[in-house]
Amino acid sequence: MKKLNITLLATTAVLATALLSACGSNQSSSTSTTKLKAGSFDVAYKNPDKAIKGGNLKIAYQSDSPMKAEWLAGLSDDATFGTMSSPAGGQDGIFFTNSSFKFINGGPANVSLDNSAKTATITLRKDLKWSDGSQVTAKDYEFTYEVTANPAYGSDRWTDSLANIVGLSDYHAGKAKTISGITFPDGENGKVIKIQFKAMTPGMTQTGNGYFLETVTPYQYLKDVAPKDLASSPKTTTKPLVTGPFKPANVVVGESIKYVPNPYYWGEKPKLNSITYETVSTNKSVAALSSGKYDFINQMTPSQYKQVKNLKGYKVLGQQQLYISLMYYNLGHYDTNKSINVQDRKTPLQDQNVRQAIGYARNVAEVDAKFSNGLRTPANGLIPPIFKQFTSSSVKGYEKQNLDKANKLLDADGWKLNKSTGYREKDGKELSLVYAACQGDSNQETIAQNYIQQWKKIGAKVSLYKGKLMEFNSWVDHMTTPPGANDWDITDGAWSLSGEPSQQDLFSAAAPYNMGHFNDPQITKDLNDIDSTKSENVTYRKAAFIKYQKDMNTKAYVIPTDYMLNYTPVNKRVVGMTLDYGDMKLWSEIGVSSNKMATK
Repeated sequence: MKKLNITLLATTAVLATALLSACGSNQSSSTSTTKLKAGSFDVAYKNPDKAIKGGNLKIAYQSDSPMKAEWLAGLSDDATFGTMSSPAGGQDGIFFTNSSFKFINGGPANVSLDNSAKTATITLRKDLKWSDGSQVTAKDYEFTYEVTANPAYGSDRWTDSLANIVGLSDYHAGKAKTISGITFPDGENGKVIKIQFKAMTPGMTQTGNGYFLETVTPYQYLKDVAPKDLASSPKTTTKPLVTGPFKPANVVVGESIKYVPNPYYWGEKPKLNSITYETVSTNKSVAALSSGKYDFINQMTPSQYKQVKNLKGYKVLGQQQLYISLMYYNLGHYDTNKSINVQDRKTPLQDQNVRQAIGYARNVAEVDAKFSNGLRTPANGLIPPIFKQFTSSSVKGYEKQNLDKANKLLDADGWKLNKSTGYREKDGKELSLVYAACQGDSNQETIAQNYIQQWKKIGAKVSLYKGKLMEFNSWVDHMTTPPGANDWDITDGAWSLSGEPSQQDLFSAAAPYNMGHFNDPQITKDLNDIDSTKSENVTYRKAAFIKYQKDMNTKAYVIPTDYMLNYTPVNKRVVGMTLDYGDMKLWSEIGVSSNKMATK
């Protein structure tokens, strides 16, 4: 993935790549008359009262780590901030989509694909402006590619998918000073951009496809900032330019953002006078809602659901998540010079039997049943059920614990149990592994220790990284900084996928977010097949997705863990609240019916 629409989550925390397909990140709207459901949840809250003029919306994102303020999508890796930036344009996404994640016209920009010419033409709105009143230009869109593809900026978003743009690989490698495949029919200061591809793919009609970018970056405002300083500049952290209905009036790094209406926003003017968006820790979230501190909280953990589902003054909404959690094995490193993953680490995990055994030993269903309040279900494959057109019950993964099978796999591989220690040995070495588990809610330590005990049952000696759970931001840096670290063997991660579920940008040979650094010709072939012209046939593409998932389960480079339903408690004074993925004007239309929180 990494389709500019991917979000990496560690256990209950989240690390984002970009959130253009997430609810509200592109400005959503509550105009649908259909009552949408996700499981037993309503997707939208239909407040019978009308919004007052003005008011301040008070919202929070649940996180036990500080947000990392970074307003450029190409440099952002924090889902907390990715979501918190949504009132200002979601790090400046430019396309609107429907509930099936297909591009539609009418947003900040339209896109037109020409399969015969192998081009995409992107047309920006004439009235699309930055929050200082300056025009958003064709160069602003092209500059996003420079930030992403030029290694000097330090972006982690370069992928095989982007290499499909003519000339972008040469620019990335320093062989060209410009990108030949991106041109401006009416000049850099105009509103039209043409992209020339080497080949077209069936997913290009979907947001997050990864073959072209979906955000703009203010070139004139940033052009004098040295590439090495861009990510830390106040111009991208605390004093940014944005395109959304709100603009940040004050950014307290790590904690909060105060928003006020953007006078240069092209669309419907916001109903609210301001939005206060804060982070709140897991252990304070329920109390904060009980006291009426927030109108709603994003990303509450499943374990808290029972405490808030009947909270007076609140309506709980829900939505199927574009989410898959998984277990990674550390198998190699990322070659930054060649932009490729190299599977060369000396570890017992290079053996497929060992990887499968570790996967079968986990009791995921038991963990989900105990801690998720029915909001998580064990995953049979890497494509979540919201993409039902690409999934099948014929895919069998590691959703059921099978200790007998795990033991037989290790026996067959020559790992003999030392009865005095209780652990397996081979060639004089113990099957000893380091588990880089990450902090999450209060249950995370219990869950990690549970898995360590399950692995002990098959003779695998697993210990926590440095004897404790890793702090989230430290985990992110450790897992995503090339070339990768050699001091861990197993970790957990999760991805909130984009609207196009092809996983080129997660697991291709060149993907920086392939955190375990495996590189397998069969998986490369499967991924390419999913994105091939043959897959323009829906039946063929479904078969390709199913084959890919079966091959990934067999090779076990990563192990699917679970899928998830999201829930959001919303105060009943809020008007126009929805979690509908196809609703594109939320931040313009959301309001409050009273200056006081509802208590009934």
